[in-house]
Amino acid sequence: MSSGTVRFRRMFLLLDGNNLAWAGYYGLERAMKPEDAERRRRVALLGLSSMALGAIARAGEPPTTATAKPGGQASLFDERPSAATARARAISRVAVCFDQGRPLRRRELFPSYQTGREGDPKFIEHEPTILAAIDEFAEMCAAMLPVEVLRGPNTEADDLIAGLVHDHQNVEKRIVSTDRDFLQLVGPRTTVYAPVKKIVIGEDNFDAEAMPRTSSGETVTFPRARFLDYRALTGDPSDNLPGVLGIGALSAAKLLAAGDLDGYFGKPEAVRTALGRKSVAVEAAFADGAAEAIVARNRTLMDLRRGAPCWDDLPSYTTSGRWDRPAFEAWLDEQKITSVERGPLLDRMDSMASPHVKA
Repeated sequence: MSSGTVRFRRMFLLLDGNNLAWAGYYGLERAMKPEDAERRRRVALLGLSSMALGAIARAGEPPTTATAKPGGQASLFDERPSAATARARAISRVAVCFDQGRPLRRRELFPSYQTGREGDPKFIEHEPTILAAIDEFAEMCAAMLPVEVLRGPNTEADDLIAGLVHDHQNVEKRIVSTDRDFLQLVGPRTTVYAPVKKIVIGEDNFDAEAMPRTSSGETVTFPRARFLDYRALTGDPSDNLPGVLGIGALSAAKLLAAGDLDGYFGKPEAVRTALGRKSVAVEAAFADGAAEAIVARNRTLMDLRRGAPCWDDLPSYTTSGRWDRPAFEAWLDEQKITSVERGPLLDRMDSMASPHVKA
């Protein structure tokens, strides 16, 4: 192969549906300012459709051009793919995974898991609209597109996506989500596209994109295999999941850069040495077992490499759609979806529907 030749690759694209639905809704709500229920429903469906279909059209790659907003932020919905992307990649399969119900499995371990958002008036106001848009989009996918829709009672999309990654270890995969928990799955054949930041994170740029930086811009790196422990130490406010008191992103990174996390439990002096400073609260937590208990809980709740119950029966959660190009084009016209390049999107669908394309 010459140096100027682009290697042709096929990829399994995994979309975090609820994540994209909420990101898409808030991205458009600020601009469109819907004033009634019907307009909010329209914005929710448009946001999810634009983000999901745009990711498919671009094969999970960032757009090549970005429309600048005031302050320099790129538009969330500038979805134009590059010619190089179209040549270099083909999608063999697409799975759109959705949360459904409440995360009962994790709440059995930690009753407060994700309850913070359920007490947020903004979440309470918008959730029915978002869920209705998800239902409509999922029904459209099943009726018109050659994609798989995965959802099941009281099951989270995180576990469904992780199960698919586990079951297809030898296939190139790309996860589309803003959820940083998926970064623990990055490996030789698994990358993550963050659609708000518009970056693809893989092994080659993991440190630069996933590790924290000091105020001077210096990256504090630690072994990538310890990323789950990094998340366990710092917690996840979006899931109402506390970390170890007094440990922030930089402190967690310094500890993990200096050694294995389990080596600090019961050894506050080792914590002080790794951090290069004294912290009475942090050292006490590592001395009295509080930090170890929090980390053990968070590891269990956050670990996407640990088998979840849904992994054993993913087919029962899966609905496979059939490609109906005329119906889909009519749906795009009806919904007035113009932020996605239609030609590349339809080409992707035609290719996936071919009986010769396999993951």
